[in-house]
Amino acid sequence: MTTTRISTVSRRRFLGASLGVGGALLTAGAGAAPARPGAPFFRRNADEVKLSLWGFFPEESDAFNAIVDDFKKTNPGIDIEISMTPTDQFKAKINSALNSGSGPDIWMANSKPQLDIDVKTGLILDLTADVDVSTLTDVAKDAVTVDGKVWAIPTGRYTVGICYHKDLFDKGGVTAEPTTWDEMKAAMDQLKGKNITPYSIAVKDGSLSYFNYIGLASAVLGLEGFNAILDGSKKLTDEDAVTAIQEMRNWIPYYQQNYLGTVYAESKALFASKQTAMMDCGSADLSGYYQIDPNAQLGFFYWPVPDASKKQCTNTGMNVIFNFNAKLAEDKKDAALAFAKWLVTPEGGTSVAQHNKVLPVVQGVEPAGDPILTEMVNTPLDVPVWYERWPTLTIGDVWTEEGNAGFDTNTPPEDFAAKLQAAVDKQIATPEA
Repeated sequence: MTTTRISTVSRRRFLGASLGVGGALLTAGAGAAPARPGAPFFRRNADEVKLSLWGFFPEESDAFNAIVDDFKKTNPGIDIEISMTPTDQFKAKINSALNSGSGPDIWMANSKPQLDIDVKTGLILDLTADVDVSTLTDVAKDAVTVDGKVWAIPTGRYTVGICYHKDLFDKGGVTAEPTTWDEMKAAMDQLKGKNITPYSIAVKDGSLSYFNYIGLASAVLGLEGFNAILDGSKKLTDEDAVTAIQEMRNWIPYYQQNYLGTVYAESKALFASKQTAMMDCGSADLSGYYQIDPNAQLGFFYWPVPDASKKQCTNTGMNVIFNFNAKLAEDKKDAALAFAKWLVTPEGGTSVAQHNKVLPVVQGVEPAGDPILTEMVNTPLDVPVWYERWPTLTIGDVWTEEGNAGFDTNTPPEDFAAKLQAAVDKQIATPEA
């Protein structure tokens, strides 16, 4: 998994580009009826409308240009000029441009919780009355909705669960993907009995221990419980939530040697070289594993649950979302909205999935490539990655700075849960700004 700083950076090196400027918000007419998604754009004359789109994935310029080409097939009166800037330079560029009033028409934007802050700048177009997002998955709709209004268009997502080597499962006699914690430990016992190290984890830098925790905790809490953590009506120190930390401790006999001293790159190398059978894994990781071993026989399953009464789940975040400039002239606004509406159609969702190789956010659109991706999008339950919500933003910092304590069997798991809850309490008490 790509986790530069897991509390604030997504698995696609997402930039925390706070806009940091003020201004009057120019919204779409609140009384207007939502237009039909993907309705073609028509000009009153033969002039082409040119839009500017800024992003921070230079290596994917060709993919985004191909998406624009697909859009133009049904919207020939609109051209979108794409300008990509390296991630480490994008924040300064976008802030400077927006502060001076010369910003782009459309730009790659932040997911939550930064989006919650950015909407207060008055620079982002309110899309609520103009774009029907009912075609999107629930997790995607929630990711771009702030105070009941839609402020961005998501185009792709990533998801995190558990990857495994099918041939090592076969060698270990594991015939079914585990669905519960008991089945998981039984499978790991079988693997260990065949001298196969069951699980690769990285604790030293807090990377994989963080994802392992939010996965197992999400399996305990479900979406309703996670939302209760966010609003403060439930605590990570509650008895059921603490079981996630205890379960991670129950897996200690199955981790690789020196798991407390392992960093992410080492953990990933262990799994890639088949020295371990399983590892926390996201959709963005698959291509890297196949580059190392084109013949890798990989499988994927959802986070196992404490018992069969709960739904297995994945943790999902947004890859790329787009903001639209609130100060667009009318003809440009109409053209930009045409693009927004197209992106949420099956046609637009399919184009993004095919060219950008991300999990689709439009319901019913099949991902392109590895069949594992289809299994990922068919998850029984999507719970947001925890760093995309303000109250749980800094949970990853606790795992980075004090993660070894989570595995200290000489102290109650409640003690470490209290550290995690303290991080949540601090966030809830701190205004988003």
